[in-house]
Amino acid sequence: MKSTKRKNMPPEERRAQLLGCAQMLFFSKGFEDTTIQDVLDMASVSKGGFYHHFKSKDELLFGVLDGMAEGVFSQMAVVASDKTSSALNLLHSFIHLRANYLREHDYPGQVEFFRVMNQDKNMVLLEQFKRRVRTGAMPILTGIIQKGCDEGTFTVADVDTAAELILFQSTFIDLALLRAIDARGSDTADHAAEKLQAAIDMQFLTLDRILGLPDGTTDFGWPEAVEVTMATVPATPPSAN
Repeated sequence: MKSTKRKNMPPEERRAQLLGCAQMLFFSKGFEDTTIQDVLDMASVSKGGFYHHFKSKDELLFGVLDGMAEGVFSQMAVVASDKTSSALNLLHSFIHLRANYLREHDYPGQVEFFRVMNQDKNMVLLEQFKRRVRTGAMPILTGIIQKGCDEGTFTVADVDTAAELILFQSTFIDLALLRAIDARGSDTADHAAEKLQAAIDMQFLTLDRILGLPDGTTDFGWPEAVEVTMATVPATPPSAN
């Protein structure tokens, strides 16, 4: 909603406001269809005020992505700071970050957030977010894998390549998850749930084999994830006027 009165704010608050408005618009309209003027109208900010903080819409996008990724990186930093655990324990901590976050932060809301993020209009935003997360995660995961090789727990020919492959396949379950979310409450819900569980199992079986671990060593970290996902209530679509 457009503000009726422009309000003076400290620079950091104004920047945060612009980022918040941009994120709302990117999710509702999509990145490509959101204009800088849309952001100005929602925030009730002049063009000069906007360009004081951001040089372009792309720079605004990266600001939104940085905010989204900040929580992910802070959790990764905790794992990276652990110098005493074994590589296998560090690996489990690393790969369970996603499940832990989902389980602990309003999962029904996270389900709807995921659904919106995967809409066609948000594909640019989603891919840029995934790329930034992979970039931030790469040095942490390579460190874990190298430690595991040094300990004789992991067997890989090339640490960097193994880390890149693991990070790219970390979102393998997303398509099955999206299909399961869309199938909630329908005649195809049970089938979609089975496919989601199969995708989760296959993803972590692949991870075990990349690192030369016995099958079944790694897992998503939340055994009830599929059941809980299917039990969430779909958002009510807005009624047509």
